[in-house]
Amino acid sequence: MLLENKVALITGGTNGIGRASAESFAREGAKVVFCGRNEERGHEVEQGIREAGGEALFVKVDVGKMADVQTLVDAALRKFDRIDVIFSNAGIYGMRGSATDITEEDWDRVIGVNLKAAWMLAHCAFPRMLKDGGGVMIICGSVHSKRGYAGYCAYQTTKGGLLSLTRSLAADFCPKIRVNCLLPGAFITGLWDDVPPDVREHSAKFCPMQRNGDLREIADAALFLASDMSSYMTGTELLVDGGLISIIQKYKKKEV
Repeated sequence: MLLENKVALITGGTNGIGRASAESFAREGAKVVFCGRNEERGHEVEQGIREAGGEALFVKVDVGKMADVQTLVDAALRKFDRIDVIFSNAGIYGMRGSATDITEEDWDRVIGVNLKAAWMLAHCAFPRMLKDGGGVMIICGSVHSKRGYAGYCAYQTTKGGLLSLTRSLAADFCPKIRVNCLLPGAFITGLWDDVPPDVREHSAKFCPMQRNGDLREIADAALFLASDMSSYMTGTELLVDGGLISIIQKYKKKEV
């Protein structure tokens, strides 16, 4: 019960890393408030947590909008009267491509959901968290925060920005609020829905661990950062990528 009597707020909690973390946090005793845009899936996750003996509240919001983020924070406070842990996890790829490929509209949308949302969560929730004694914020970055990948201009910009935002928030709100960045490698989430099986297999073989990550593994890492097990960590990142960015891959010529 690593999060017993804690209230955890998770964005993007209806699938992927967010859902796995919501379920994990609830198993460890947290009261979980999570959001997403898919109402049917949100209530399914909420019901599953309750049936397993946990406490959960789903709120349908768009984290790219300040009014919706405030609505989410207010809902958590109305329901449980405090927030101890924030996991800013929601993210989108948007239109893939280079700086000359993507549109201004798509750039703004990706920045809003991936980067601005994390700031908005801190802006809306930190005053109450400070009043109540502090807490923890986890920001979901990516291996894209550390390395260059072609064809992901907007997405990669947000992930690099989240790493810098982590350091800024940690510096401003330490020691009451600890802020760390979680950097996942290749985990099969909703962002991979249009990725064909052969590309998924290629991703697995490109990694020293020779497989893509299991969502339980990244949820465990999030749990570590949310709990007192990481009590002396702030302003830093936790890379969970199966060694993906630790090596330089040798180019292999395709056999004909």
